[in-house]
Amino acid sequence: MYSCPACGKEGVAGRATCSCGADLTLLECLDAVPDAWFNRAVEALSAGRRGAALEWLAACCAARPTDAAAQRALAKVWAQLGHPAEARAALDRAAEIEPDAPELAELRQALEEVGAKRPRKPAPAKPRRAKRRKTAGRPRGKKRRKR
Repeated sequence: MYSCPACGKEGVAGRATCSCGADLTLLECLDAVPDAWFNRAVEALSAGRRGAALEWLAACCAARPTDAAAQRALAKVWAQLGHPAEARAALDRAAEIEPDAPELAELRQALEEVGAKRPRKPAPAKPRRAKRRKTAGRPRGKKRRKR
């Protein structure tokens, strides 16, 4: 949703011109860019390129932060990539935008199941000492050369 840049009138989305006569076609084109990015993300997902889909969805969400569908799709991709914290954050943003979305509960349940299946990381082992590398052609430490 945008307003006329010339007169500030609200509710001019979808119009080619404002009642004041200002040309709004550029705003229409700019408003369509996040939709194109979302479509590219869907294409990337269908091709199995989750990383590319993540990039397109992140761009879509940045350009249109009130797009709940894009936020839910972003949450799904984060979950598929094995990042449950990021997935929950995107899902929380989607819930703030559209709390009555039917798939929110289903997505939250799936995220909880992924978290339950994921094995906990073992305690870190003692750090190993790094092996010293031999320097080729250089003396170790300061040695005086005899003349």
